[in-house]
Amino acid sequence: MGFFDDAARHPLPRPRGTPWDPPRNELPRIAASGLLLARTEVVAVAVTAIWAYQAGFEFWIKAQFRQTGPGLDGQPDEQSLHVGVQFADGKKAVNVGRVPDPAGSVTDGLILNPLSFGAGRRHQDRSYWVWPLPPAGPVAFVCEWPAFDIPETRADTEAQLILDAAGQSVQIWPPGRG
Repeated sequence: MGFFDDAARHPLPRPRGTPWDPPRNELPRIAASGLLLARTEVVAVAVTAIWAYQAGFEFWIKAQFRQTGPGLDGQPDEQSLHVGVQFADGKKAVNVGRVPDPAGSVTDGLILNPLSFGAGRRHQDRSYWVWPLPPAGPVAFVCEWPAFDIPETRADTEAQLILDAAGQSVQIWPPGRG
């Protein structure tokens, strides 16, 4: 069984607001960057940035094509780029898979919410919000891309980098004010 086979995906449309979205009253701190997930003769996939907030983090994925690549794909399907995150305590979330009961989504303990998508002739960029902050230990970023023969691959970073950066985020307005 692979990483993506049994992981829950949150339903669309997703609820808005905490804990589903990064705070609007806070400037994040960069926790890490340049984490290569996969590379083939056609495309490389990397976590290019992890932005830490007091309650969670946002990470950016870049697919960089060697030649002009395909345009931005729509909803994740079996041939699209599959992305997931896993904490040291075993909790994980992915952008594909079965859809859980929305009432159980937050209580299961981990949210992976897509935030932005963009593409050019030689790249695709995506960002995801993850809530809550991870426990101590490794944080795994996992991807697979069947359309480009990228098997399930993972790269880890230490949660402490994210936790330290989260403690240095900057409040720009008082909490609770839209």
